[in-house]
Amino acid sequence: MRLAWCGVAAASLLAGCALFKGPDMPQQPSEARWQERKAALEQIDRFNLQARVASNGSLGMKGELRWQQNPDDSFDLRVAGPFGVGALSIIGNPTMVEVRSREGTQVTADPEAWLKRKLGWTLPIAGLRHWALGLPAPALPARIELDGEGEIVVLEQDGWRLEYDEYQPSGAVTLPRRFQLASPEVTIKLVADRWDGLPAAEAAPAPAALQ
Repeated sequence: MRLAWCGVAAASLLAGCALFKGPDMPQQPSEARWQERKAALEQIDRFNLQARVASNGSLGMKGELRWQQNPDDSFDLRVAGPFGVGALSIIGNPTMVEVRSREGTQVTADPEAWLKRKLGWTLPIAGLRHWALGLPAPALPARIELDGEGEIVVLEQDGWRLEYDEYQPSGAVTLPRRFQLASPEVTIKLVADRWDGLPAAEAAPAPAALQ
């Protein structure tokens, strides 16, 4: 676990987060690295992510997650195993998706609400595409904490708290390997076994064990 050097409040409708400092305070090295890193991550418009997920509490299940993000902003998210759903498929774009689960098929503009209503739990569909890369989602207030490398170690946004425990090299950038998402209702751990399909390079690290 990295030692976070600071907690930074953020509230910008354009960039998703902003770093606040006094008028005469010089930019810190970690902040400068974060700005460079953020600019590079925002250029990633496609990826394939294979990961394992585990939940806590009454759900207490483990499963696999596959996310295919396309340059046109469409995505194909498939989850198998956890939360007793057997299999879950969410395919679409930011404005409309098709959700398939044991509860049937539904075309909706709000998949998170549909999952909550039908299954009693939800995934942060709107933010996960960005959070998986170690970025705040755009157009939403956020609070972040950075480590000395300019990587996010804590991100609070849209009612979720994310803690990033480990990053891994993926081409010209590092991407999250282990992180945790927590809401008042559920905590979800994710271990990224493979990142590929990135614009500049591909990476295929060895799997890591969930704990």
